[in-house]
Amino acid sequence: MTPDSAGRRPDMRASDVDRDRVAEVLRDAAGEGRITLDELGERLDAVYAARTYADLKPLTADLPVGSDRPAVPQARHAAIQPGADQTLELNAKGGQISRSGSWQVPGRVVVRNPYGDTRLDFREATFLTDVVDFQITANWGSVKVFLPQDATADVQVDTSWYGTLDNRVGTVPTPPMPHFRITGNCKGGTLKVMYRTRMDEWLG
Repeated sequence: MTPDSAGRRPDMRASDVDRDRVAEVLRDAAGEGRITLDELGERLDAVYAARTYADLKPLTADLPVGSDRPAVPQARHAAIQPGADQTLELNAKGGQISRSGSWQVPGRVVVRNPYGDTRLDFREATFLTDVVDFQITANWGSVKVFLPQDATADVQVDTSWYGTLDNRVGTVPTPPMPHFRITGNCKGGTLKVMYRTRMDEWLG
């Protein structure tokens, strides 16, 4: 079989990371209204049953990925802006917290949502300072944080008692991009910090 531009043959075995990337594209598509929730469920079942790249490729063949997706604006930020010393508090208990699109991020963000689901998308946010102190309390909950491309994060969160931490971003600050100092507790829960995932060209 003919390899793709990255040297991968369709019959090569897919990894868990490959399946997660495809799943992320499908969830984004559902959030944008491109596929229904029923279709999302069916395709996710197929994703996690897939064994090869050939099994995965048809699942996003009708969706815009990579260079076909609309461009996402880079985060707007400045060294110091009025309001940078303020604290943004987001509280729930066993519920949902979600922020995305255009919103202001001060120098300190506090999230409390034990047993709940938290999704914070900073990709189009306006940062009032280059360094954000981000404190999380989400024991037995789920937290997903999307950072602007090339933003960085130092994550020091307690995920003991069967919790998991998945940090997929750089840790060394790269000014002028924002840097996050993430602390707190997510015992028994899951915390993911990542850039927005894009599919490789072979899915395009």
